[in-house]
Amino acid sequence: MAAMSPDDLSLFLKLHQSFLVYVAQQTGMSPGLKTRDDFLRLGRDAKVKVGAASFRRRELLDGFVISNPFGFSSEEIEIIRSWAHHVKATFLIAKVTREGAVFLEEKGGRAAKAYLVLPLVSPFEDVLPFRPPVRADALLLPFKGRIVYDGWLLTYPIYFGGGMSRSIRAACDDAIVNHGLVKSLPFAPEDRKEYTDEERLLYYLKTKERREEHDEEVEEILRKNTALLPIYHGRLGKVNSKHQSDMLREVGVEHGWFAIAGDVIVASGKTRDEVLRAVDAVLPEKKRKAAYIFELG
Repeated sequence: MAAMSPDDLSLFLKLHQSFLVYVAQQTGMSPGLKTRDDFLRLGRDAKVKVGAASFRRRELLDGFVISNPFGFSSEEIEIIRSWAHHVKATFLIAKVTREGAVFLEEKGGRAAKAYLVLPLVSPFEDVLPFRPPVRADALLLPFKGRIVYDGWLLTYPIYFGGGMSRSIRAACDDAIVNHGLVKSLPFAPEDRKEYTDEERLLYYLKTKERREEHDEEVEEILRKNTALLPIYHGRLGKVNSKHQSDMLREVGVEHGWFAIAGDVIVASGKTRDEVLRAVDAVLPEKKRKAAYIFELG
């Protein structure tokens, strides 16, 4: 999984913990705190309490930036200033990927966004109480063009069954199609990726789970844009080619080239060129993308 470099992690912890020392002083939670070491000696509950208060009042962040009590450089202060664009919410951590964890805002509807979040000290596999999806309260912060969290995930002891898990991942897919996968803050709607009908179709057809969960969306896309039907049949042909290969072997075929559209073999031959010529002969030009070519052998 992608992770922060040791230097970036060290920088983030220095800036964030120093800010929390300031918050503890200004709110009166622990007015005697002077250093990061003082903060680190607090118990977990006390740290979480300070963290929860850190972005409750905008003047705390502004006051830290203006006073710069720890003498940070202008570049470091700009990082802290960017935390005004934080996102604090209840999320459904839908999945963990090589790039990070995908945090889906729990609020429903088209407004929900999915964020790609980097781990901090420990990988998410070690932080989460069980495999995603996991419901958690979290505070997301921009950091050097990426998104991190503040170090605390307040997870809920809720286990989602198979059906609900698939629904959450489907909702995450919809958020990505609607807004793109948010990889930096602040989120700028004008910069979001606009998915074409073809890109949306290919996204929904990529995995078996997506195909099953988004069959209605796929039908709507194809109803609106029938020109995409050949691409749809070609992608399903690729999916079905393994099954057809097994069936061909069962009836004794040992080698050959085949073209499949959806689940129907539309051409065959001894060579790829033969099959391509056969496809040209049996399918109109506008429909030829429906044919997926594969070799059995």
